[in-house]
Amino acid sequence: MIFVVEVPHQGEPTAWFAYDAQDLLTKVAESDALPWWEIHDVATPRELLELLGAHVADPALPERMPAIWSLVQEHGLDTPLYRADHLIESGGYQPEAVTIEQACEAALNARVGPGSDGCELRDVRIWWSEQTAVLASEDPVEPLFTRDGGWRALHALREQLLALDVVAES
Repeated sequence: MIFVVEVPHQGEPTAWFAYDAQDLLTKVAESDALPWWEIHDVATPRELLELLGAHVADPALPERMPAIWSLVQEHGLDTPLYRADHLIESGGYQPEAVTIEQACEAALNARVGPGSDGCELRDVRIWWSEQTAVLASEDPVEPLFTRDGGWRALHALREQLLALDVVAES
């Protein structure tokens, strides 16, 4: 399981979990300004053309769809290309792999800011396994928990771990 603690500028920290990377993407997309396929997607140029009802043999394709045509020219029809708008330019595809985890972490981090710029979170933390979440909750120097009011974030994480029977009540 994956555990997330979000610390808002106003209100109490919340903790939530995802079973795996795909579940994380679904949950991140529920509260993101971008749809899931802009947060993370993998597609070949051929698949992108098919999604738009275009055919590779269409002689007008370079003029009708120059962005996709440039992907075809640069990478061929069947190279998997990755999209992650919070990591790479909006709407851009690249051949270098981007995992769902990387894309979701970037989406969550995009919500962090001073608060005056529309960013809703003061901080966010992700633990990629039950073990790392438990170890963090027991770490006496974890910065999220040691700063002023950090006990609230620790409490949120501990409550989530307890609710899922990851740890026992002590």
